Amino acid sequence: MAKQSRLAKLQPATKAAVARVYVLYTGGTFGMAPDFSTPGHPLRSMELDKLREELPEAEDIAPGTEVTLERFDRLLDSSSMTPTDWVNIARKIEDNYYNHDGFIVIQGTDTLSYTASALSFMLENLAKPVVITGSQLPLPTARTDAKLNYGHALQIAAYKATDLPCIPEVIVVFADKILRGCRTRKMSASAWTGFDTPNAPPLGEIGEHVRIFENQIRPAPPSGLDLQVNSELDPDVLDISLYPGLRPEHLKAILSLDSVKGVVLRTYGTGNAPEDIDFLDALKTGIEKGNKTVVNITQCPQGMVEMGLYAASIGLLDNGVISGLDMTPEAALTKLMVTMGNRIGEQVKLQMQINQRGEQSQNLFDFNFKTTQANDKPFSDFIVPDRRFDPTALSAAVLRIKKLTATVADGTENPVLDVYMNFPTAKADTLEREDHPRRLHRIELQSGATFDVVQQLSKERVKNVIGDSDVVLTFVASPGVKFGFEKLSLSIFTRT
Repeated sequence: MAKQSRLAKLQPATKAAVARVYVLYTGGTFGMAPDFSTPGHPLRSMELDKLREELPEAEDIAPGTEVTLERFDRLLDSSSMTPTDWVNIARKIEDNYYNHDGFIVIQGTDTLSYTASALSFMLENLAKPVVITGSQLPLPTARTDAKLNYGHALQIAAYKATDLPCIPEVIVVFADKILRGCRTRKMSASAWTGFDTPNAPPLGEIGEHVRIFENQIRPAPPSGLDLQVNSELDPDVLDISLYPGLRPEHLKAILSLDSVKGVVLRTYGTGNAPEDIDFLDALKTGIEKGNKTVVNITQCPQGMVEMGLYAASIGLLDNGVISGLDMTPEAALTKLMVTMGNRIGEQVKLQMQINQRGEQSQNLFDFNFKTTQANDKPFSDFIVPDRRFDPTALSAAVLRIKKLTATVADGTENPVLDVYMNFPTAKADTLEREDHPRRLHRIELQSGATFDVVQQLSKERVKNVIGDSDVVLTFVASPGVKFGFEKLSLSIFTRT
């Protein structure tokens, strides 16, 4: 059962501070106040001393807590936040990491989800809570939500004093919710509950009690690992949303720019896009010739990209688009910036489809095998999975063959092509055993036909035969059949 803490019932401290919390104010509505010296009383950012006066006392919220308060030299409206500012925030956390138990970053709400996502990927081996919060109304306002949000954030950051579980993640605390940072989206411009995680459960709820769902919290890194800051971000990334009427030449022009290295492509539904040849060619040219990375995420607030489920998404797969699974646009964009800044080549694709900080509910491993020209002999090839591949967590497997061709000799009855896993010695006589445990799929053939195969395989059968080392696929055709294909891949999803 999760430990609980009640603000009204906490007792005054009788000993020295047991929790040290570093608070960084970067700007935004939270720390603004009316300027009564100017007509109209416009809101302006408070100086640090004034902000300190307005904040609730730490002893009244989390007895035994000592707060270090700093602010950016140049306070920012969050709409002006840039990747450079994320790096500055991360560096502040790094500089104060070993002298504090928890951290609070206060900023404006407009780009708060981007900051929370970016810091999630930038802070490697994070073992302490980093809480992002803000407010819909300024701190000095009578009806403000700023004091409540700050108080909740402080209770969680000062877990050593409040006896709450440690959340060793970047999280967002806003109104009555505790949310994973890289899952968070701004859902309302004015409601108190301005943020939510549409594709993931909350990490906790705040009412009369603070309830933290410990089964949802990611484990802390092994002891002895130091905090590492991935400060190299590649900002040459765009976020593009599809809409009816988007012209292929516009997409082609964007992907031809030297200043664009990556694109988050917001598609329809489960990852669908126009089947228009010119549109797909623009993607192919940008990815293959322009060396661009394109990540497919859905425009829908909830749901996951499932490329290959419908014909309208197969073209994206065939032309090199990466699946973003169920990441938010903010997570996909910032993860791409961090990944492209710290990885090269095929590492980028692999890292983008593997869960890093709880930003996605599944991992996707694309195993690409060699191709073969028309022949009548069994064909085998193998791959070595990434070390993070866990076959016991397998949740789905999809076999994809592009442009499979078959030539069938006259008189051949019921010609087939069988696909086996980890059975490289399979031969023609193996076909006679229709219930062979290592056979994944049987393809019925017609002479002269050329077609694509997209087949979801039996999850249980794949789990039974995949093993924990190299993965071998073997193709065996009926006697009298020659077969070949242009592309062969096995996509395997695993639970995170």
